[in-house]
Amino acid sequence: MKLVHIVIAKFKPEISEATRQQACDEVLKLKDQIPNILSCTAGKTFTERSQGYEWGWVVELEKKEDLPIYAEHAAHQAFLQRYKPTFEDLIALDYMC
Repeated sequence: MKLVHIVIAKFKPEISEATRQQACDEVLKLKDQIPNILSCTAGKTFTERSQGYEWGWVVELEKKEDLPIYAEHAAHQAFLQRYKPTFEDLIALDYMC
């Protein structure tokens, strides 16, 4: 079984589209920086069903024990430090499959 970590993001209205895309690109780069990541996808919704949450990413890890390693990794912490102030809200969901 692997761990699936899903994040759905709502950016603050004043955040530019370029910054939003940059955050998405930075999420994808985490795969090259954090060895525990099996796969990583990210993108912007194309439907109106998301209630203002426009961007999302999915990070797959090998096992449950890898989640704190990922969360505490310097690259993930740097991402949070840079982009957390740009988010109006985040939803995170983790499950095993």
